[in-house]
Amino acid sequence: MTGNTLNSTIWRLTGMLFLFLFSSGGLLADVKEEQLSQTGKPLWELGIGGFTGYLPHYPAAGENSMRYFAAPVPIYRGKILRVGEENRGAVSGRFIDKKRYEFDITLSAAFPVKSGSNDAREGMPDLDYLFGIGPQFILKLIDEPGHRNLNLNLQARAVYSTDFSSVNSQGYVFNPKLRYSRENLTGLDLKFSSSAGPIFATEDLMDYFYEVQPEFITPKRQAFDADAGYLGTNLTFAISKRFNNRFRLWVGTRLGIHNGAANDDSPLFKDKINTSVFMAFFWSIFQSEKPAR
Repeated sequence: MTGNTLNSTIWRLTGMLFLFLFSSGGLLADVKEEQLSQTGKPLWELGIGGFTGYLPHYPAAGENSMRYFAAPVPIYRGKILRVGEENRGAVSGRFIDKKRYEFDITLSAAFPVKSGSNDAREGMPDLDYLFGIGPQFILKLIDEPGHRNLNLNLQARAVYSTDFSSVNSQGYVFNPKLRYSRENLTGLDLKFSSSAGPIFATEDLMDYFYEVQPEFITPKRQAFDADAGYLGTNLTFAISKRFNNRFRLWVGTRLGIHNGAANDDSPLFKDKINTSVFMAFFWSIFQSEKPAR
């Protein structure tokens, strides 16, 4: 293996780890577990997380692919820095924490797509890893720890793409959403989580998904210049179970509803409803004796 190949491999493995940690934007961010009281949780944990899902290639894509991997996962519950917290991206900075509202900075990420594996994009450039960073305001409409929670999350993020040799700006998204959770369901001690909210994107991100430049025109794919606006609405539903204080399991589904989207006449816009199914686990191997603050 050459030095360049080794470096590329290391960067890609690192990217997969960051993807696992930062996919809030992603699916795991919608099902992060908070079943114990804050004082009963350790300050930090280190374990193994795994994820598998049947996911659409991009919003309004007509094709899905299986995605799966496992990676080391840290959880940290500091006064400001939070890793693995419910109602946030997997990593956040909690700058304001009041009884009824919070403000933090969150991260998110999404999988890449090889255009050769997608009929609509065949012959076009691949879609690289996406990651986003931005502020989030959380309004706590119902806050009953150990029972039920209802939050209004207002998220705005700058989005970037990378193949780990360069980073490119892909615009901005605004994603307000309602998030609801209910604990201690049935005798199996299950937790139900759900979220719903529209996504609005600037033209750069819409172009990234839906633009067709003249050199990529085919008999089935005409030129297209995308517009900013409404991207779609995501509905996520998940059931989770904590088997003990070290092992947690999630299963769920996400519906991407793209009726009325700004670029529904793009030749790359193939399906008004995308369906995802996923499963994830976290096994906590090491835990601090010091409790969370």
